[in-house]
Amino acid sequence: MKLFLILPLLVTVVTAQFGGFGGLGQVGSAINRGVGSLASRVQSLPVVNNVANFADFAAQTGKTYADAAERTLRENLFTARKSLVDANNAAFAAGGKSYELAVNAFADLTSGEFLSRLTGNKKSAQGESKAKAHRQLAKPKAGPVPDSWDWREKGGVTPVKFQGECGSCWTFATTGAIEGHIFRKTGKLISLSEQNLVDCGKEDFGLVGCDGGFQEYAFEFITSSQKGIAFGDKYPYLDKKDKCSYQNGIKGAEIKGFAAITPKDEKTMKEVIATLGPLACSLNGLESLLLYKKGIYADEECNKGEVNHSVLVVGYGSENGQDYWIVKNSWDKNWGEDGYFRLPRGNNFCGIAMECSYPVV
Repeated sequence: MKLFLILPLLVTVVTAQFGGFGGLGQVGSAINRGVGSLASRVQSLPVVNNVANFADFAAQTGKTYADAAERTLRENLFTARKSLVDANNAAFAAGGKSYELAVNAFADLTSGEFLSRLTGNKKSAQGESKAKAHRQLAKPKAGPVPDSWDWREKGGVTPVKFQGECGSCWTFATTGAIEGHIFRKTGKLISLSEQNLVDCGKEDFGLVGCDGGFQEYAFEFITSSQKGIAFGDKYPYLDKKDKCSYQNGIKGAEIKGFAAITPKDEKTMKEVIATLGPLACSLNGLESLLLYKKGIYADEECNKGEVNHSVLVVGYGSENGQDYWIVKNSWDKNWGEDGYFRLPRGNNFCGIAMECSYPVV
């Protein structure tokens, strides 16, 4: 995982003072009680605009801090990230960047909070042992493949959702793919339950709720174990793991299995999206992605790490000679381009073409 290039000194100071981002001691407890519970207190990400300083940031987001030590930590994180935003946007204005950043409600999160709450892609030996026996090779339908495609325009994508502070990105990629493929087959768009997967996904399938999972393991679990997945409104999202409450009476969809794209095969990705439906994919999500506002997110640093985040690729296109993928995220509609971002297409940017799959319906 690559951190901000602008943050190394801050990371060193905070790590030394508080014992690392994974265990902040008393400050960590305060974070969990205060700003760390933001997602469970609100239904969507607070909107902030033209933030002038940290006091303005706190006022616009409604965040409060337990004590002076936590406030200092948060202000230092905010200051470093605002500097990154300003530097990036100056380069964008000069024509040196293809995307803009913005200070948003994520600007004071620690690295550990980002990884544990806003990512969650995790592979395991248990999950692989279950999935590999039934993994099919992707087979696009025969037919024309247009130069651009967007399942949102066809009515095949549900509204952007918010994973909150639960490392459940894999569930949103899974449900989004099933929703899209069911729509393509039936013409009906239904919203499916991420909470069902958080609560009921089994560890021997490599699914550990808010502690992570992988979309292929989830497809396999839905196919061979649970034999269906619940409607979203019958099994609503709680932003935490709870007791499994699935039953056949709330089943919203079934799938026959899943198929995977050969790693780095973006040609087949394009064909599958155009002829079958959206793809559940993995990528290397950097902390700079937290601050994304708009444009084609071409941060070269994301090409240097391993994938850690699951997303839904719903289309593709081109702008000013740059091919891109259209990616649905699970960080709320108030983030990015109404909850989406665009990623360079054709060179496995951020590892987007390493782990793509879709349900067979």
